[in-house]
Amino acid sequence: MSSEESDRSGHFAPEITQSIFPAFPSFPRSRAREVAHLDSAVIGHTCRGSLDHARAAMASCRWDRMSEIRQLRRRMGLSQQEYAELLSVPVETLRTWDSGRRAVPVSALHCARRAAVEHARQTELLPLGQLAAELSVHVRTLQAAARTGRLDVRFSTRSVFGRPIRLATRAAGERFKRTHYRRFAGQAICAAPLPCVPADYDQQLKHLRRRLRLTQEGLAHHVGAARRAVVYQWESRKRTPSPVFWQRIQALRQDG
Repeated sequence: MSSEESDRSGHFAPEITQSIFPAFPSFPRSRAREVAHLDSAVIGHTCRGSLDHARAAMASCRWDRMSEIRQLRRRMGLSQQEYAELLSVPVETLRTWDSGRRAVPVSALHCARRAAVEHARQTELLPLGQLAAELSVHVRTLQAAARTGRLDVRFSTRSVFGRPIRLATRAAGERFKRTHYRRFAGQAICAAPLPCVPADYDQQLKHLRRRLRLTQEGLAHHVGAARRAVVYQWESRKRTPSPVFWQRIQALRQDG
């Protein structure tokens, strides 16, 4: 049998095998990857089993990248249009990545990871004191901006000295500096961040509960109050709901 026929049949002369295999002492022949190395060294190409293994590995890597870029987008809470603008790619390209119709390039995946880290940093809620230190402004400036609606803040149900704790993101702080900071004329009127609690809040609460068919426990659960005793104190005028809770009550009234 000629050496060409021997190569095609996959059987090699003992002297050839002994001269090749000692060069690969760390490659057991039972493993697919090592077999691919041996095939390439002996006959110049890999066998079908090694190619199938490589295709399966590539498909798995492609699926992992597609799943990761979709998970990153959903974790950030962005639509495909918003995510495409963030990555500076056409939305149709992102849709092919998101659905798995096209493999995600490694460079795009790295860009998506960096964007996710930056988005998490920009949307992190911070106390106004910490945000003021990062923006190099006085904390009272941010407090006044939060009261007048120029700074987008999130109010906690907890309060300090009768005032709800205010939290804001870095993105909101940077937007305030660009739009309102040290601008004393020509600014648009901003809506108040919190509503005023009306004098007949107890009657409105009772009417809302009857309309929505909620118990005091159910209303407390919907607005985030600690327990039904809080709603009872509101309806009996033993306690006035805070503007934060009244804002949630108004939202419940509109949704209902």
